[in-house]
Amino acid sequence: MLLNRIQQLACIALGLASMMHAQNREVLGEYRIGIVGQDQEDSIYQATHLGALDAAHTISKRDSIDIEIVVLTPDSSQGQNQEGSLGKLFINDADGIIISPGREATTDSAIRFAQEQGQKVIFFETDLNDIQPLASIVADEYKAGILAGQTMKELLPSRARIAILMATDPTPAEKERLRGIRNAIGYKAIEAIVQCEPNYFSAIEAIRNAEDEDRNDLISGWIFLDDWPLIGMPAYPWKAGERPCVAIQSSPTAFMHIDQGYLNALVVHPYYEWGRMSIEILIANLHNGKLLQSARMETEPQVINRLNIKDYRKKWHQWLR
Repeated sequence: MLLNRIQQLACIALGLASMMHAQNREVLGEYRIGIVGQDQEDSIYQATHLGALDAAHTISKRDSIDIEIVVLTPDSSQGQNQEGSLGKLFINDADGIIISPGREATTDSAIRFAQEQGQKVIFFETDLNDIQPLASIVADEYKAGILAGQTMKELLPSRARIAILMATDPTPAEKERLRGIRNAIGYKAIEAIVQCEPNYFSAIEAIRNAEDEDRNDLISGWIFLDDWPLIGMPAYPWKAGERPCVAIQSSPTAFMHIDQGYLNALVVHPYYEWGRMSIEILIANLHNGKLLQSARMETEPQVINRLNIKDYRKKWHQWLR
């Protein structure tokens, strides 16, 4: 009983000390911001990190304030998770957190704890329904599905049918993408929904099995709800150019699939802009007390094809510099 009371008092003291230290930094125009994506292995977060770093540099130079960006996107292959990243940001007295919340239940409680300690939170890419952040800058996944479906319709002859690749346990984002595709091309144009584990080897195996089972050759094209088949060498059971393919979400390895003729188009989100916008909103609030009229914003996806692939490739060279 006494030990528990001592632990509670220690936590309160630590929290008060952190708040006083953070307030002193605000007076001096010094801010420490943490940015947490879902997984280091997904290169889209590297673009988001760079957007945040560039925005911090611009604002620091313009307003003569000091902004420290702490990148703590976890490496899931090493057993790291978002809860651990948020814990580090609490210990390091972060003034604000920019996070793409994953599906772990512990992430929710860690974010609530951060808010209780006075840390401002901004969601990017996706958000949580039961947590109210300072702002949410989220991907319009339904629109991404619409664009993927419309792009595929332009690549197929009339009445042709497609297969859709999605995860065995689909995320809310994938479900919205699928809803958009169905509304764009109609249910009758979908021959099969093929499920796989969210990794390259499972995706390629699922595609090969589906093609083998398609005895009557009814599948004329593919839409991938994520880019799992693109994160390794092209290994499809068809020759380049034989099957129209469209993928949602992008990693740099996608360029190889486009260059070799296996992929016709990508539907991508503004990964760099997520980081830039988040920093601008967060610092405006921390430094000047500004609030947005609308706390939730949906960013527009974009179709990348042979017409604009050159410019998009240049962007990835900058993001991976």
